[in-house]
Amino acid sequence: MAATDVQHNTTGPDQSRQTTPTAVLPHQPRPRERVDQVLRTLPSHGWTAGWIGRRDRALLVLCQIAGLSYENAATMTAGDLHVADGAATIRTPGGKTTLRDVPDDDLLCGPCALARWVHALDLTVVYPDGRVVATVIARAVPLTPDSPHLCYSSTTITDITRRAALLPPIDRWGHPARAGQPSFRGVRAPATTRRAFAAVQHTPPGPPSTTPDVAHRARALQIRVEQLLDRTA
Repeated sequence: MAATDVQHNTTGPDQSRQTTPTAVLPHQPRPRERVDQVLRTLPSHGWTAGWIGRRDRALLVLCQIAGLSYENAATMTAGDLHVADGAATIRTPGGKTTLRDVPDDDLLCGPCALARWVHALDLTVVYPDGRVVATVIARAVPLTPDSPHLCYSSTTITDITRRAALLPPIDRWGHPARAGQPSFRGVRAPATTRRAFAAVQHTPPGPPSTTPDVAHRARALQIRVEQLLDRTA
């Protein structure tokens, strides 16, 4: 079981945030042993498994290890997260949370999980062609307990990514979904025996909404966490 240091600074709200969602969904952290079991099973490579696995890993870290409400997770932007020096600093309307969770086993490192997901999001901005993103993640080196800790390196992302939702709504394939905009739909894993990809243009996710759909998206995050933790080990 990994040792975790989580510090919550609630001395005052973060004035740079314009929304102050109220936590209304039940939030019951599961035993850390169960969370660790699931983290060990989530892939970070392969398409589409690596994409979905990175998002699921970040979601579990935010809502189960760092203790964020589902509403706060739904309204975060990538710019609300900073990972460096073995720690993740998370901004929410209620203040800041600092997560220091760097076990020897990199499969269980919370800051590393967040860094990998932000990197994946940034790929969608740097490479609008979804085929490139699919290829990069499909061919990524598998994550192991001995993988290097990304959390000790400062992750640099584009300004567009900083304004994008950290956990954007997803379609049934697990890809960022925005009404009326192109997505990764139809992008498959690279294979020498498969025909060349059809051209796919991907528009990266935009900033989180401040409308009542926050509650709907927060509920979707809660359902996903429950699915991950309740599935048969």
